[in-house]
Amino acid sequence: MKQELLGVKAPKMVEGESDINCPFHGKINVKNETINGVVVKKDSHGTATIEWKSSIFVPKYERSQIKTRRIRVHNPACINAEVGQKVMVARTRPISKTKHHVIIKIYENEKVELSLGESAAEDRAKKSKRKAKVVEEKVEKSDNVAEPEVIEESKEDSTEEKVPEEKNQ
Repeated sequence: MKQELLGVKAPKMVEGESDINCPFHGKINVKNETINGVVVKKDSHGTATIEWKSSIFVPKYERSQIKTRRIRVHNPACINAEVGQKVMVARTRPISKTKHHVIIKIYENEKVELSLGESAAEDRAKKSKRKAKVVEEKVEKSDNVAEPEVIEESKEDSTEEKVPEEKNQ
């Protein structure tokens, strides 16, 4: 059992844990490459998906672009990170076809709110309600507008003949 990895103290071992891919209680070694991200999905069999954002400068448009990256990681039973928690991940040898990292630390007191699923649907519903309200206000304003007054021309003005101007020679 390792007491400390990359400055992170080992968590207490869970009863009945026999995970050989645990960096603290198992036999897997970690490299000195770490990533900080948020757990966005938790699967069975000790797998999780983390996500992090990075800003990249695009020279063609002279602007910064935010890219979102995701990787699959091993979630040991002694750590057991939940969805929305901010975690530190370290690189390891390949654990499976898609997993090459393992969670080594959960940042306490930092739970990130994810705008996925229901909350995104709620945002879309609010947006459509706002649009409907704006359309209703426009219709009400157009109904309240007074009709323009029609000014009738007098018969004298319309029958007047126009005299052409003579050109000075």
